[in-house]
Amino acid sequence: MTAEPPSPPSLKDLEARLAKLREHAGLEQDGKENGAGGQPPRDAAAMGMAMRVGVELVAGLAVGGGIGWLLDGWLGTSPFLLLLFFLLGAAAGMLNVYRMALRLNAPDAGDEKDDDRSA
Repeated sequence: MTAEPPSPPSLKDLEARLAKLREHAGLEQDGKENGAGGQPPRDAAAMGMAMRVGVELVAGLAVGGGIGWLLDGWLGTSPFLLLLFFLLGAAAGMLNVYRMALRLNAPDAGDEKDDDRSA
């Protein structure tokens, strides 16, 4: 005589068990922590912004230095254009970071429009 293998549990049973575990662990349905303890999306946004600042600065330096190096090789003015364009690239990178900081600190444009309509 062969025994029938037990049937697998239903998905509803699995969802109920997961909900119970999430509640026990103090997590919401989407995996975020309850309360003010941890805020993963905000931390991820800050990390992304920090990475963008670094990339903006490095890209400005690399592009400026590359243009200066190519022009120095072509015109034979070594190292003057390399230094000039390296400094221009650094200034461009810092300007991009400054503009990004202004956008982060500026009030939303939608809020200003709402204020104008109500007045």
